Amino acid sequence: MTDQTSRAGGPRQTNVVGIQNKLPPRRRSVDTRREILLSARKVFSERPYAEVSLKEIAADVGVSAPLIIKYFGTKENLFESQLDFSATADRLNEVPFGELGQHLTRIAVTSPADSPNSIVHRLADSGGNRHIVDAIGRVYREQVVDWLVKKIQEESPSPDAESADSGMDAETRAEAAMSMLAGLSLMRRLVTEDYFVSDRVDAFVDYYGSVIQGALNGEAGSVQ
Repeated sequence: MTDQTSRAGGPRQTNVVGIQNKLPPRRRSVDTRREILLSARKVFSERPYAEVSLKEIAADVGVSAPLIIKYFGTKENLFESQLDFSATADRLNEVPFGELGQHLTRIAVTSPADSPNSIVHRLADSGGNRHIVDAIGRVYREQVVDWLVKKIQEESPSPDAESADSGMDAETRAEAAMSMLAGLSLMRRLVTEDYFVSDRVDAFVDYYGSVIQGALNGEAGSVQ
């Protein structure tokens, strides 16, 4: 009992600090949230959306599924929260603008088909869920397309003013380039994968890269 008398005759004091030090530390909510996102990012990048359950992610983190619902609301919201294409923009920051077309093309034809940074891979695993498809497009625009718009505005040899009459402003140029790259990635995944493991890759990158660079430069219909 906590009020027992010690040998010295006074009340015995409970070592509260000692007891507290033996208790397992409570997770901070911010740490738990981060762990959930990291686990979700790994699982969603490996399997189609429909095959993943909140219980599975909860078990991996060591929490309950209701706690995930408390933080994120729904599985769809968790999926959107874990989406991250920023690595695509980060690794292109140091690429000279004039080499961007070839660089983007080479990534499209040589990156693993199941790369978590591939919008085509993400769309293929969405299972046609409208909310998920919209979320992928929204996050990709915010993290990649908007970044490319800014890069065009800051580094393109042809400022917007010179291409405004043709409608090829920075946003149009970025969307045109990324649309062609997405189409290339899709064709590689579905139809022509064998072609891109041949010795013709370099010649193709030179050709298609010049088309992408033309779009980035605002040179509609040109192949360098």
